[in-house]
Amino acid sequence: MNRQKPGWIDVDELIQTASIGSVLRHYGLPEPEHDSGEHRMPCPFNDACSDSSYGSLTVNLDDPANRIFTHCCGVRGNLLTLLWGLENQSQPASGKLRGDEFKQTVKLLRSILDGGLPAEPKATKSEPRPGRQPALEPPKRNIPLKDQEKTKALVDLWTELETDPANMPPEAARYFRSRPWLTPEVCHTWRMGYLPRSGRSLLRGHIVYGHRDEAGDIISYSGRDPRYEAKKLKWIKDGKPETKKPIKHRYVKGFHRGIELYGQHAQRLTEEVRQSLQQYGLIIVEGQNDVIRLDTLGIPAVGLMSSKATTEQIDKICRFTRQLADNRALLLPDNDPEGQSGCKDFAWELLKHGIDTRVCVSVEWKQPEEIVEASQIPHGQPAIHPTEPS
Repeated sequence: MNRQKPGWIDVDELIQTASIGSVLRHYGLPEPEHDSGEHRMPCPFNDACSDSSYGSLTVNLDDPANRIFTHCCGVRGNLLTLLWGLENQSQPASGKLRGDEFKQTVKLLRSILDGGLPAEPKATKSEPRPGRQPALEPPKRNIPLKDQEKTKALVDLWTELETDPANMPPEAARYFRSRPWLTPEVCHTWRMGYLPRSGRSLLRGHIVYGHRDEAGDIISYSGRDPRYEAKKLKWIKDGKPETKKPIKHRYVKGFHRGIELYGQHAQRLTEEVRQSLQQYGLIIVEGQNDVIRLDTLGIPAVGLMSSKATTEQIDKICRFTRQLADNRALLLPDNDPEGQSGCKDFAWELLKHGIDTRVCVSVEWKQPEEIVEASQIPHGQPAIHPTEPS
């Protein structure tokens, strides 16, 4: 009679039954669109792979024993190998998982499967019964990290961020030095900085921003790739292949950014801020850096984290402008086609809600973060009234 030791794990069975989607979901990565075939994703083992036309990793959805293959650095293996790369952003020391590396990865996989994020239920189409209304979806909500058992440890991730360019790799250091207003004090205030490769998050190697709700609690983090500009130039040179389009910002899966505004926390409402709101109205910009830069000039702004505004963001902005800014809003979109296009629809919606809306762009700056002094912000031209013909 075979007796298994307490705590014994059938690793082969664990790998066979583990869902690749649950692992990718744990790290905030897109899940496979199909149950069979192949799934492509960026290589997590070697940064140099991102600069190669063969830099993607293939996940074989039909073969658990030979789950992955990287086309650039040549790493092959099963789900444990992939999990090691996602967690450590490197290859196993000997090329294969052995000893403590193997044990740690098995333990991590069990942890993800036992206590990781639950799989999202698949949508099913069904006709409502006669005489009954279909169930309404619950409203989207971002729960503070401190109130979730699985995310409590990430609340203070911002304290691990590096804010001194002297201690950063060249790309990240260049990013901060080109923005001298991102001082350590400003970074501390805004819960942002560079997360080293040794950090404990999928956002390692990124410029990380903490996102807060109106009460000031951290609800999520996002990352900005400091190598984005170089990757974009190479992408353009390569003919803009859709499969290789670089990603500028990375948001954690499950974070509903469309219902939030960057810089919305109430702690910012000092007397100086209230005076600025009365002078300019509520200023709305696109990106996080735009909000931070204007804040260093004593000008309060909130960011859409996009070139377009959602219905939830518009409702929140209307509430803010009526409560704090004498029903006035000033839009400062990025001076590019996407910014101008999104701004037109946004301004129209605010006007329909009765908000005195003005739009401002300038040839002196492409993005509001390039503004060097408050006097560069004109009061803007009023948008077309919705009752007038366009």
